[in-house]
Amino acid sequence: MKTRRFILLVAFLLFPLHLRAQPYEHAAGIRAGYSSGLTYKGFFLHRMSGVELDVTYNQHGLNISGLYVIHAEPFRKSRWQIYFGGGGFGGLWDDEPSLGLVAMGGIEYILRDLPLNFGFDWKPMLNIYKTFHYDLLDFGLTIRYRFNL
Repeated sequence: MKTRRFILLVAFLLFPLHLRAQPYEHAAGIRAGYSSGLTYKGFFLHRMSGVELDVTYNQHGLNISGLYVIHAEPFRKSRWQIYFGGGGFGGLWDDEPSLGLVAMGGIEYILRDLPLNFGFDWKPMLNIYKTFHYDLLDFGLTIRYRFNL
């Protein structure tokens, strides 16, 4: 019983009881790291969840990925966000067509006076079609321009 109370206490301290709206609707930019390319994030479904679409290139080839991401405010500041999610990708893996699963976790800082945000994320991938292989060391930095339609 004490363990359950401790877990609930930690959960209430880390995640606020009220959810605020995401400070932007859409953001597009670049990702630099093991996989580098173009990135887009949009909040359509819920205030703190949305989609991320990436077109990236790494040593295996060109990939297009789509992820469902959930944001949280662990530090109770509207400019710091952590996020996690998952989805799928398709493209080329060692010059062969590929399909697979991708996960993501990261932290994002949203500037107040400029329409920019900066992020650092980890994006492990599991290729399933044609060649069964995985890539766990995909870390990257993102810079996105925020805009509302």
